[in-house]
Amino acid sequence: MHLIANIIKESTRYKYSKATKESDTTGTRLQLEQLKKLVYSARKTHFGTYNKFNRIINSRHLVRQFKEEVPLTNYENFYNDWISLALSGNKDIFWSGHITNYALTSGTSGAASKKIPVSEEMLREFHRTSLRQIVNLHNFDLPSSFYDSKLLIIGGSTKLNKTQHYQEGDLSGILSKNKSIGFAPFTKPKKKTQKITDWNEKMEVIIEKAPNWNIGAIAGVPSWVLLLLERIIDRYNLKTIHDIWPNLKLYTHGGVFIDPYKEKLQKCFSEKVIFQNTYLASEGYFAYQIAEGEAMKLIINQGVFYEFIEEKYFNRINKGIIENIPTVCLNNVKPNENYALVISTCSGLWRYIIGDVISFDDTEKYLIKLKGRVASNINLMGEHLSEENIKTVMSSVQKKMNISIQEYCVYPSIKNNCHYWYIGTNDHVDINKLSVEINNVLCILNDDYNAVRKILLKKPQVKQLKPKYFYDFLQYQNKLGGQSKFPRVMTISQAKSWERFLNDTVE
Repeated sequence: MHLIANIIKESTRYKYSKATKESDTTGTRLQLEQLKKLVYSARKTHFGTYNKFNRIINSRHLVRQFKEEVPLTNYENFYNDWISLALSGNKDIFWSGHITNYALTSGTSGAASKKIPVSEEMLREFHRTSLRQIVNLHNFDLPSSFYDSKLLIIGGSTKLNKTQHYQEGDLSGILSKNKSIGFAPFTKPKKKTQKITDWNEKMEVIIEKAPNWNIGAIAGVPSWVLLLLERIIDRYNLKTIHDIWPNLKLYTHGGVFIDPYKEKLQKCFSEKVIFQNTYLASEGYFAYQIAEGEAMKLIINQGVFYEFIEEKYFNRINKGIIENIPTVCLNNVKPNENYALVISTCSGLWRYIIGDVISFDDTEKYLIKLKGRVASNINLMGEHLSEENIKTVMSSVQKKMNISIQEYCVYPSIKNNCHYWYIGTNDHVDINKLSVEINNVLCILNDDYNAVRKILLKKPQVKQLKPKYFYDFLQYQNKLGGQSKFPRVMTISQAKSWERFLNDTVE
């Protein structure tokens, strides 16, 4: 087996070397080619006919014509106008043929899950990107023994809900169910376990089998991976997870910011584990980290055409006023500025505002950072708090007060002119001191917040909870495990449901 591992390692080295020499084609050219392919493929659909795709294809100014003919959209508009028609069994609506898979989002930005189309073409792009990601492991200089181990995928159930015209479920479940047969020997758990819908039942099976596996890499949302590792360590009275998985070298994460979980995750390890960030959403696989210490590399030639909306238009997006908002393309983005991401994909999403905020560390290498959600920007009375501000505050107060915050969320109350902070930690906390620290850090971090705090905005209201209540709430909403995550900024409806739950359960 060690011989096979060395062969696999050398294969990734060769393929990586070949890939880096293949082409110096610019990102602008690659993006233009993607748009041409997308528009051509959908030209005979109802959406393509309605939006004059034949005219766009023949235009000398393809991108400009595309922007003029196709309006920006959000999920609500696109669902009402197009997705609802496809769900009723109609073909060739916004993408060629009949889409049979729909990914249910975790629903952090609203009460209900969204149904995102996942075409056969998009599934192929997911798999191609995964193969590229494996090839790029050569950058991390992993030992040969790593390539002799297995990948543990902590995802949703592969058991999909079937309707008359389509099936729906967790994206990770759809991907696992449709993964290449070549991946099967290298992944855990097996199909029978992957189908289990009850999160706790699935975890029990994994925990039971954990000592018999040789795990070298783990992929999954940080909150659920941390809970699993802690339960395995506790069950077998281990010092760290490396007592049973000595070849564990890589943790591939995404979905939420890693910062609140990283310290606790590292306590589960006795050896170095590389944290590889990824940007995999229900709508597409957009970026992943190809080297330690770098931001993620935007994937520009895998079935997605990108546009970017400047931060000054975020308030309009949140209000649903998206008509005539200008966008910039990849060749005009600037480093270290926040943009709302707009995508057109080979699943038939067209000029779709996904709701995520990114910035570019490097506009030549297309290195990006995920900064949060447009809807997670708090602007109750002009404070303009971003999700990155909120994440930075939590990191800062943890260090200053020597506490470990595992979960948290904020609710901006219009009625009471203040922000309510719910902090999930098992440590003893002086709530008044924590409120002061949150306020002080925000005043230093954000000039707008500092200004409105002097006149309009009341001091932060803080409530400490055990982290278990955050997970219990997800279970209460049938969103435990998989790609589900707790919303960092709550809407009014989410906050009402959250408070009702706390009133009924917290002792």
